[in-house]
Amino acid sequence: MCYRKGMEGGDLFVRFVITAALGLAGLGMVLTTLFDGVLADWDLPRDLRQWWRRFSLLPHPGGSVRAEDILLEIELSQREGRYQRPPAASLDRRREALRDLREAEVRLSEPVPAAAQA
Repeated sequence: MCYRKGMEGGDLFVRFVITAALGLAGLGMVLTTLFDGVLADWDLPRDLRQWWRRFSLLPHPGGSVRAEDILLEIELSQREGRYQRPPAASLDRRREALRDLREAEVRLSEPVPAAAQA
């Protein structure tokens, strides 16, 4: 432990208060120097607006890919035998799942009759 054996509760409290006071005073000096010196010319709202503009105007990763390029890549890979078409049963299951999902969305979007609510 970092205190002497003879120290009691009151002595420990005084030591804590002195240590905390010195630490907070040092922190205050560092923050005052930081805010007055380094960050004095920092305009936070302007910098946040600039950051948001840069962030929101980033091009979408797929925005530079044209549909023709995708189709051409599929066509070339089919010629070279790299592209394998998914089985028809898999496509049918996907279509059925999408159809079921659309039907459920339509049912959920319809208003509930007043008789059914009671």
